Amino acid sequence: MKEVEYRAVELDAGELRAGQGDSIGQIAGYALIFGTPSTNLPFIEVIENHALDGVDLSKVLALYNHDFANVLGRVDSGTLKLDVDDHGLHFTLDIPDTTLGHDVYTQIKNGNLRGLSFRFTLADGGETWKNVNGKPVRYISAISSMREISIVSVPAYDDTSVEVTRSFKEFTKQSEYKAKVLSILPTYGIDIG
Repeated sequence: MKEVEYRAVELDAGELRAGQGDSIGQIAGYALIFGTPSTNLPFIEVIENHALDGVDLSKVLALYNHDFANVLGRVDSGTLKLDVDDHGLHFTLDIPDTTLGHDVYTQIKNGNLRGLSFRFTLADGGETWKNVNGKPVRYISAISSMREISIVSVPAYDDTSVEVTRSFKEFTKQSEYKAKVLSILPTYGIDIG
């Protein structure tokens, strides 16, 4: 039986987007960035560009802290969207209007939750190890499955992003951004009258 592995990435709380329907808000960013070295591991790990080729992402869950009792979204219900591009694995998660959803959203917004982790199983022959400048480096070239991504407090990869998004109206209410945002809108032909 193949070992299930966990890796985490840094959350970067940015703009917020208001939720729609049963969602209180949305977070988006990259759960995995190709070619980025890990941190917080006893070795360096780099996931190569085509490591997710052929991986079925249709049943991936979004969890809080890898706990299957704390589901925040899932691909097959439409509350989690995953897209692999040249940069990595992009996700958009509609945060549910639940106690857990409110808690997680608030913790991200306040900067207390700063990581995103993913659980994967390595494909046969999907790794190579090299010694680079005296340090062991693991290159992952093929992942066989990915079951979940999770909001966590400590990531293993620092070079990823998650944006917590809010409506433009709510965003402009923040005094520190209001003047800056209003000054650039005419450049884009936007009149907020």
